[in-house]
Amino acid sequence: MYMEMFINGKDILLKPINQGNLFLLKQWYEQVDSYGFATGGKSVKDILPVDENSFILGIFITPENKCIGVISGDFKQAKQPVLWIKTFMIDAVWQRKRYGTLSFNILCDYASQQFGIKCVYISVSKENLAGIAFWNKMGMNCIKVIPRGEPLSSILIFEKVI
Repeated sequence: MYMEMFINGKDILLKPINQGNLFLLKQWYEQVDSYGFATGGKSVKDILPVDENSFILGIFITPENKCIGVISGDFKQAKQPVLWIKTFMIDAVWQRKRYGTLSFNILCDYASQQFGIKCVYISVSKENLAGIAFWNKMGMNCIKVIPRGEPLSSILIFEKVI
């Protein structure tokens, strides 16, 4: 079993992915040229929740109830509870319309209020310049660089203290 969260925000709703939306998710994952950085070269099964601390949420615009993206992650316990975002993806048609910003912000607010989360982490390919710019805009800072051998690029670990 995994976490089922329903998070209402202005113009969006974050809610669990169902079978109907899983098809859309698979389509995004097959579009490597468009979403390769967001998917990290993983398959859909790699982001599906594995335990009660994992989640996968569709990003739905309201009132249309149309799925335009996905967020998956894990709540982990380190020195304090933290949120690791594994996947954060918005359909290209809906990018640069503030849905990513809204989604990230309501997820952080919810995680802070409901689970006492103080830090959020995400890994980003060094080649993903648009992703790096987005996460910087979200107030995240690169705290670590993990070098990888050629032809793979380094991985940047971003953190946001909330």
